[in-house]
Formats: sequence, structure tokens, C-alpha cells
Amino acid sequence: MILPRFDVLVPESLGEACAMLSKYAKDGVRILAGGTDILVDLRQPIVPADISTCKGCATHKSSGIRSTIDCGWWEADSAPESDGALLTKVQDSIHKYPEYLISIHKIKKLRGIEVDGKGNLIVGAMTTITDIERSHVIREKWTALAEGADSLGSPLVRNRGTIGGNIANARPAADTFIPSVGLGGVLNIHSEKGSRKVAVDSFATGPGKTVMGKGEMITGIEYPAPPEFSGSAYYKLANRKALEICNVSVAVCLSLENPDGPVDEIRIALGAVGPTPILAESVKDVLIGKKPDDGISSS
Repeated sequence: MILPRFDVLVPESLGEACAMLSKYAKDGVRILAGGTDILVDLRQPIVPADISTCKGCATHKSSGIRSTIDCGWWEADSAPESDGALLTKVQDSIHKYPEYLISIHKIKKLRGIEVDGKGNLIVGAMTTITDIERSHVIREKWTALAEGADSLGSPLVRNRGTIGGNIANARPAADTFIPSVGLGGVLNIHSEKGSRKVAVDSFATGPGKTVMGKGEMITGIEYPAPPEFSGSAYYKLANRKALEICNVSVAVCLSLENPDGPVDEIRIALGAVGPTPILAESVKDVLIGKKPDDGISSS
């Protein structure tokens, strides 16, 4: 794996981390949480995405040859003496890499799972996927989130990966992102200027794109207390059962008026079917007020 050069900063507190985000914003900065996704994002391609056509040079006698190098750089800096400089120049012309990574592993207040006095679930952004997977309270009351954690990557990835990082990457197939949309999660976002809350279902604006501004970071996720007579589930369809990105996924959160129905409220979140997770609002017209059974239909 070829990685660009960067410096790693290690803040001791949330305030220090936010200050670093603001200070180094102009130089390019990224948060380093579990590191399972950012290393892939930073990996430099061996072959550039765009391969130019040479018009003819000392290296290529004929014109019209597609080359992975810029011939002007090649002639000015020979390969044996460049120590990889040629490769870096070609790749940096296509990719903009951060100069700083801020590792937040020492900020203990960003870890943990708790239920507040109102029954709401609060999960710190640095809480690992394994911790979520093994939490009895999450599996009992916010089941879709636990099932999403079950299906994410491998044990090694779940031990390192964090829920904050999984959501912050804004991938439309992320296995804790989709359940968080279905469960009505709310993100706590901090910066030097203060804090704000953003509903998870309005967080992503496109693949890898979010409403977060410069200097902001996710510090936690809140999930509302589940109503009585409710439950949730997450299902992932992929080419294989493990170590696979889903072809499509769905998280369902449903509550009934009483143990036998009818349906009082329902949220269905769909993953990998669009550039962002989709909340299927139209399903409410079909299911709310209906008594669930094995053959429920819209007729």
C-alpha cells in the first residue's frame, strides 16, 4: 500500500481536537478514529485514474501513446534518482491528500454506551462496532443497530472501526448508517464555534459528502427511546455473508398501538439504492393503521 506523507496530531481533549481542526483546515486535515476506512481513502493508486496521451518525446518516439507518466517530468527527473518522486507527482496531480491526521483515540469522553433518564440511547462516536455488537441493551431495544454491527466487515475491522467513522464517511451502504437512519438517530457535532445536532437522515448529501463544515467533528449519536410494542431489524443482501459491501440493505423500525396491532408508526431506511440512504416515507400510507399478519397488502 502506497500512502502519501502526513503528520499525525494527538489531542488530549475535545477542545484541543476542535482547535486543531480549525488551525490546519487550510492545509487539509482529517479525523483518524478507528482507521479502517481512512487508510483505504488515503491509499494512492498505482495507475492514475486519467491516463494522458503523449504527443511524442524522447521516451515515446511515436505520438498518440497513452502513458501513465507525464513525459516532461520523466525527462527532467530520471526514475533511479527520483526515489518515488515521479509517482508522487503523477498521483498528486489527481488527488488532494490531507497534510494532517488528528487521532482522537485519547479522548475518553467520545467512547461509551449509555441510556439517559428519558430512555434515550447515547453512543459516543469513538465506540467500536464490537462494543455495539456486544451491547445487550442495544440488542434488546435498538436491535437494528446491533444487527448492522453484526454484519460489518470482519472481527478485526469491528474491533478497530467506530460508529462515528462509519457514519461520517457517508457511504450509502454503511452498516451502522442505515440502521441509524431507520431508528431516527441524531448526530452531535462539535467545533470551536460550538455544537449542533443533525438528524442522521439529513446528514449525507451524496456519496462521501455531508452537511458538516470545516472544523466540525461528530462526537456522538443519540437514538430516541423505542415506544412500547415496538421492534426493529436490519437485513443486508450481499454476494457473500461476510467481508462484503451490501448490494442492498434495509432497516425497519415499527411500533404497534397494542400487542396485536394496528401499526402506529414505521420507518424504513434503504441502503445502496441511491447516492444517500433513503427513508421510504411512502410506506406509511400503506402500513399505518393496518393490522400486521402474514399476508398484509395495500389492497
